[in-house]
Amino acid sequence: MDLRHADLFEISPISILCEDWSGVKQAVDEVIAGGVTDFDRFLEDNPQFFFDVRRFHRILDANRSALDLLGFRDKDSFLRESRVRLPANPASNAQVFRAMVRGDGVCQGERVLNTKDGRVVPILWRASLPAGPAAPEAYSRLYFFAVDISELKRVQEALMASQANLSHAGRLSLVGELAASLTHEVSQPLVSIASHAAAATRWLSREPPNLDEVATSLKRITASTQHAVRIVGKMRSFARRGELVTEPMKPYDCIADAVTLVEHEAYRQKTRIAVDVPPHLPAIVGDRTQIQQVIVNIAYNAIQAMQGQAMQGAKSAERRITIAATAGDGEAVTFTIADTGPGIPDGLLARIFEPFFSTKEEGMGLGLSICKTIVEDHGGKLWAANHGQGASLSFSLPLAQSLAAPAQPATL
Repeated sequence: MDLRHADLFEISPISILCEDWSGVKQAVDEVIAGGVTDFDRFLEDNPQFFFDVRRFHRILDANRSALDLLGFRDKDSFLRESRVRLPANPASNAQVFRAMVRGDGVCQGERVLNTKDGRVVPILWRASLPAGPAAPEAYSRLYFFAVDISELKRVQEALMASQANLSHAGRLSLVGELAASLTHEVSQPLVSIASHAAAATRWLSREPPNLDEVATSLKRITASTQHAVRIVGKMRSFARRGELVTEPMKPYDCIADAVTLVEHEAYRQKTRIAVDVPPHLPAIVGDRTQIQQVIVNIAYNAIQAMQGQAMQGAKSAERRITIAATAGDGEAVTFTIADTGPGIPDGLLARIFEPFFSTKEEGMGLGLSICKTIVEDHGGKLWAANHGQGASLSFSLPLAQSLAAPAQPATL
């Protein structure tokens, strides 16, 4: 069957628009000819430019698939309403402008369409452009291809929700494993409160009452109460299921919050925790609870590894965990949790982050897999190594100022 170009355009299952960008190209060329060397900065400083050049842009044609996507029955109606249905979109338009300046042969992006029949459709679009330097006339017929990615977005949101649920389940599992030590940690201030309350009662029952001692006991009760509230608050914050909240935070604060949750378990297992964080370390950006989860998980694994080594009768140096943070390359902070345990068998180093792989008989093999997902979702990486005596797990997170633009809010 002999199909002409026009026939292929009309019957294509991909939505295609034919557009005239020659006037826009001329306007962009005039900006560059006017001495602008940083075009990205120009667009940031002149947001009205997107709308000023809109009058030079025209949609010439649309195929059947594009009309169906946009909710139109006939082509004439769409062409009359195209400016309403496809208004200037600075994010998408900027992609085309930058491609023009660079002489790229292709550009693509995402945007959301509000169709004539009331649907909201996310699309992935792609356009073919004249490669290299070209006159404005070469941009008189550009073809834009669009694909409905509604189902992809739905699957992505479901995946993100599943990851959030898995991360939450991992935190609850950690809280369960730390329950004995955390319960003891909370019971200490409660015993102290009871003791000081009894003392205050005795001082009040004297003749005459010793009010100075009563005041001292009440101050101690207040301090113990505040200590208990802080512990319970950190436990609740760590265990609860919440929306992902990214914010600038100090590396030391992330480590200090995590140490609060594992320090009593470390004490029970005769393990010393040392923290090594240089002053004035740059801030990172992330979700505080999730970063805390990574540190707690790794530190707790280290405590268990050293305890298991001792139970097997193996001699080792002092049980010690060192949690350090450094900003080596100026673009990221690297957290390292090192122990003096048995280390990781060389043959297993490459597998410890795999889902459902565990070196512990009773382990589910999800803890480090969840940690890896969390770190990578934050734009970092997680790795493991053996050192002179023991193992170390490290992860990097980008600095707050190294992010060129704010991340899109995540939906969990």
